[in-house]
Amino acid sequence: MRQQELGNSAAYEIVEAPLPLVSRERAQPASAVSDMPVAAGTFLVLSYASLMGAFALTIHGARADFAIVIDIFYLAMFFGLPVLFLAVEGDRSRRPSLGEFLERGIDTATGRLSGGGALVQMLVVPVLLAFAILAMGITYLLV
Repeated sequence: MRQQELGNSAAYEIVEAPLPLVSRERAQPASAVSDMPVAAGTFLVLSYASLMGAFALTIHGARADFAIVIDIFYLAMFFGLPVLFLAVEGDRSRRPSLGEFLERGIDTATGRLSGGGALVQMLVVPVLLAFAILAMGITYLLV
């Protein structure tokens, strides 16, 4: 239709837009992490908590208390969002146990990964950092 035809109401027919199809069933949220066990998340939280504990134990009082508090705040936000996602998850029965996860493994974008390999990849950084901080703290106390 051309612009000059808009003034002539006989040149076009006005129709109503179709109503959207609305389902009566309430949509359920998708599973957040259906292939990861709860124990893996717990291990991750505990490893980062041990890292913060190592910081608090070794550099406490070295004018770093404020930085430790800020780190703990950021970690609470870092783990708070996944906790919220998991709280609204619909079907939790599909999530495997830790034993099943270690047997089956996990599919990633680059291929299949064993369950133990996945846990090592998740935990290697915080655990080794906690050990490094403890070793530096012990060295500082001994020297």
